[in-house]
Amino acid sequence: MPGTRPASCFRKSPLALLIGAALAGNACLAAADETTTLGAVIVSATRSETTVDSVPTTVTAISAENIARRLPHDEAALFEDEPDVVVARDLRRFGASSVNIRGIEGNRVLQQVDGVRLPDYYNGGGPSNATTSSSDSPEFDFLKRVEVLRGPASSLYGSDALGGVVSYLTLDPRDILGERDVAVRYKGTWRGADDSLQNTAYFAGANDTVEALLALTRRTGSELDNRGETGGSSAGREQPNPQDNRSRGTLARLVVKPATGHRLRFTYEDRHQHSDSELLRLSTSLPRVSAADGSEDARRERVSVDWEWKPTAGLVDRLLLSAYHQNATNQTYTLQKRSATTSGCSGTSSGSNTCLVDMNFDFRQQTTGVGLQLEKGLNSGALDHFIVVGADWRHHQLAEIRDYTITNQTTGSVGKTLAGDTYPLRDFAPGESDSLGLFAQDEISIGRLSLTPGLRLDSVKLRPDAISKTIGTQTFSASSQDHSAASPKLAAVWRHSPATSFYGQVMRGFRAPNYEEVNGLFYNAAQNYASLPNPNLKPETSTGMEVGTRFKLAGGDVQLALYNNKYSNFISNELVCSTPSGASAPACLGNAVRSVYQSINLANVRIRGAELRGQWALPHGFRSAGAIAWADGDVTSAGQPLNTVDPARLYLNLGWDGQAASRPLAVDARLRAARKKDQVDRGDVDYFRTPGYAVLDLSASLQVHRNAKLNVALNNLFDKKYWLWSDIRQVGLSSTEAGSAFFTQPGRNLSASLQVDF
Repeated sequence: MPGTRPASCFRKSPLALLIGAALAGNACLAAADETTTLGAVIVSATRSETTVDSVPTTVTAISAENIARRLPHDEAALFEDEPDVVVARDLRRFGASSVNIRGIEGNRVLQQVDGVRLPDYYNGGGPSNATTSSSDSPEFDFLKRVEVLRGPASSLYGSDALGGVVSYLTLDPRDILGERDVAVRYKGTWRGADDSLQNTAYFAGANDTVEALLALTRRTGSELDNRGETGGSSAGREQPNPQDNRSRGTLARLVVKPATGHRLRFTYEDRHQHSDSELLRLSTSLPRVSAADGSEDARRERVSVDWEWKPTAGLVDRLLLSAYHQNATNQTYTLQKRSATTSGCSGTSSGSNTCLVDMNFDFRQQTTGVGLQLEKGLNSGALDHFIVVGADWRHHQLAEIRDYTITNQTTGSVGKTLAGDTYPLRDFAPGESDSLGLFAQDEISIGRLSLTPGLRLDSVKLRPDAISKTIGTQTFSASSQDHSAASPKLAAVWRHSPATSFYGQVMRGFRAPNYEEVNGLFYNAAQNYASLPNPNLKPETSTGMEVGTRFKLAGGDVQLALYNNKYSNFISNELVCSTPSGASAPACLGNAVRSVYQSINLANVRIRGAELRGQWALPHGFRSAGAIAWADGDVTSAGQPLNTVDPARLYLNLGWDGQAASRPLAVDARLRAARKKDQVDRGDVDYFRTPGYAVLDLSASLQVHRNAKLNVALNNLFDKKYWLWSDIRQVGLSSTEAGSAFFTQPGRNLSASLQVDF
């Protein structure tokens, strides 16, 4: 019946299995290692434990064992076996940015760690590339599973889940302990792609009432390698910018079981990243900048507590109450040298001065939230019900500021004015928002048919601080907004036979505008352009449909999915006014500026696609898995392709499980491939078109000792030179820009890790 959920992999199991899990990282997760679409236990699809093959949508899970075998160096590499998921990188400086699921990205995709939303992604743009804040996922060594839910998920998660949900689940003490009372583990990892070394230590202990885990990690490394050849300092540089990176992280967790059916879990998680960059690839948009370097300091700190109660009898089968507080800061420092420039230190105009421009960017987010969820299984005659109801409340504060100091080394003057702006200044009004969501879902089983209606009601309030700016004769001010929405869903699964099932769902999506979209306010007097707030900006909505089937084929499990998502009032930052070419005077805002940008609502956007994925067990210990994804997106109201959609991609895996010298050995060969990018909207940039590629990776996992495991991964075996469309689009690389090899992926590289239990 629907109210019956599979037992967790991490509850009591036979001693041998748990010891194996402790030694191997997590053996119960390894069962779904190479393909994670069918059979695995997941949470994000229904907000309660269930199996992947029983949900009416596409969701995959990446296990800790999968991560340990592949040894990804960043978030983009973590998802590279998911052909419908991509993470763009800023290869000039900041690295991995936001997750893209089926062509929808940024703050339209909800990322959460243990149910807590990760900070918003922000990219201020501009040729100086000095104002970026990414969402900051947890340390990979702290993860036991990553789940990816595709399509609009607002009926369960509300605003920001318009394109899907990425859920990072961190380790519990029992994932390290197994049946033991005390455990100590060390894991050392070297990754050749960025020449990084990571050391992680785990300490865990437990008795009948209390379980505790402390995990500490440190990582040092350099820039991500590529296939570029030309060095030096110029706009045509191909070799990567030199970079020194270091990070540290902490995961502390205390689990208390004060009485039967009760569990209290206290968590502290911290990640601190620092990088120093020498920015040798210069910008053609700022020809007076002759040298630049910078540093970035990013930190996210979370404390949370959750109480789970499973009464033996009563009105509910499970109650979950959670509360959390999260602080995130991102501070970026950039130092530019401007040569042969004007007395005002212009980045574009020539003169006889030399200047130094110190750029400081500070972006802060603070979030506090509470969640309540109730679950109950019921039987009413021929119908079985599994009901989930709950509420989420979140208070979010956000602030951003830029502070520049300009030193003219020729004249000796020091000031705070550059390009017509006087610093410090803000690009949007700081403020706070409150959101409240109420949700309910009922999984109803009628014989072979399961129906799941769901509904969520959301209220979002945006309250900015008072801030205004006068451009020409017009004054623009920040504004408040209130939004509410109902997000319904209807899903069904029909089990035609034990080997075949069909599913489908129709769901409504919703996303309220955020601070920078509503209240972006910026004016560059020197280059004569402005970015304006939009108090009339409407929420984005979507109607999504997905149908699919899961079936047994040639001894394997296969899933085919077709989807069609339509988005209304799609929010996009657009050029809304521009001065005609050759005009001597500006033509916007009362003839005060030459061009104006603003976040506006695009009437209609559509993304449709098809995906096929499966896994097969073959004779003699062999196994295989694969997935292929194709999507097509367009701004239907403008008749233009949607650039956020990646070309069709393919993933294939052939693996073997056996023994070497009486020790367990697993070997995998992975093929990753993509078509060339041909459908591009060239309205703003004539983009560089990425050619197709095929890349082969190898990995091996050997239990070298009963308490030690060695993982080795050799990526890009044939040293293929290739580009990812997501990276090209991230930086707006044009087809005529020099040094396109700067944005290539790493060549042949080796990584290795050793895990030892004491």
